[in-house]
Amino acid sequence: MEAVLYWSSVIEMVEETGAEVRDLDAQLMLRFKDGDMAAFDALFARNMRGIINFAYRFVRNREIAEELAQEVFLKVYENAAGYRVQAKFTSWLYKIATNVCLNEIRKPQFRIPHRSLNAPGFDGSNHDDEIPESGTAKGPDTILERRTLAHILKDALEHIPEKQRIAFILNKYQELSYAEVAEVLDSSEKAVKSLIHRAKEALAERLRPLMAELLPK
Repeated sequence: MEAVLYWSSVIEMVEETGAEVRDLDAQLMLRFKDGDMAAFDALFARNMRGIINFAYRFVRNREIAEELAQEVFLKVYENAAGYRVQAKFTSWLYKIATNVCLNEIRKPQFRIPHRSLNAPGFDGSNHDDEIPESGTAKGPDTILERRTLAHILKDALEHIPEKQRIAFILNKYQELSYAEVAEVLDSSEKAVKSLIHRAKEALAERLRPLMAELLPK
């Protein structure tokens, strides 16, 4: 009941900002910019999980990913005064997240952990590696196959050029449009399409020999 009342108040709150801003997150950000802490809490609740999963695809460590997500929202908090509605809020948010993640993986001491496929919970993602709900599962072999393929794809992503990797992750996993990815990368839609196309080609090249080993003889 409390959750229902909370979100009802959020809806009323964002409606007061005016119909000209259609992006709910942008409305919340404008309210926070004016000093409304409840709006920041709502932004955090709506976007935190996505930012953790985004960071995880770079660092492959859930604890570090959560720390980076906290850093991202700290920067959102600190840069509120300079926020302007020029694109979707998520474009602005993922631009911050991209910079935070790149700074982390560029550290000289940074090493991406490699864990055994047999390790319990080897993959911290809760998106593409989640176990199907009852009624849709095909059995333990299918679940293991999905996890194995997802793990192999993540390994392959680490070896393609940085901008291709970012564009691919933003488009495929975070479900940003080409236009939104272009905003994040300060690029054009045409350039983003090219980056994603080259990323897919590079991934296919790296995955081909591994997939041949996994397919039944």
